[in-house]
Amino acid sequence: MRTRIIPAILVVFYCAILIKVLVLKDLPLIRIGQLMLSFGGTHEGPPNFIPFKTILPYLFGSKGWLIAGINLIGNIILLVPFGFLLPLIIRNMGWKQALLWAFGSGTVIELMQVFMHVGIFDIDDIILNALGSMIGFWSLHLFTRLMQSPVWRNFTRSNQDY
Repeated sequence: MRTRIIPAILVVFYCAILIKVLVLKDLPLIRIGQLMLSFGGTHEGPPNFIPFKTILPYLFGSKGWLIAGINLIGNIILLVPFGFLLPLIIRNMGWKQALLWAFGSGTVIELMQVFMHVGIFDIDDIILNALGSMIGFWSLHLFTRLMQSPVWRNFTRSNQDY
């Protein structure tokens, strides 16, 4: 039970940050040199229920590679920590359960944006968020396997001699 408290606290804080940035749009502008990322303001327009309708133009560079990279990679990276931390709270989580949580969390974010009138529902954002969450899940899975492997144990034993 104690080993789940810290990841649970981290997930709560992480979700609060996600809501602050993605739903409340409380972080209006991030400036990195000449690049300015705007999270603020409201967005109007029709919802996108067609999978890959916005992803494919980004992949083919029709809106510019910088904008495509920021949108695609940003939506993926946003939920990697969630996918990494959640299995530390919910023991024995399989990939199917992780996938349900991944799509569910992306859907909740999109619906909150719609109901608060700060974004447009986009199924592609859900797909990218779910991909990020699954990358986090598989990263934790690979990390735990590595830590349990004989190679890691031999590596740590050999480094203790120094």
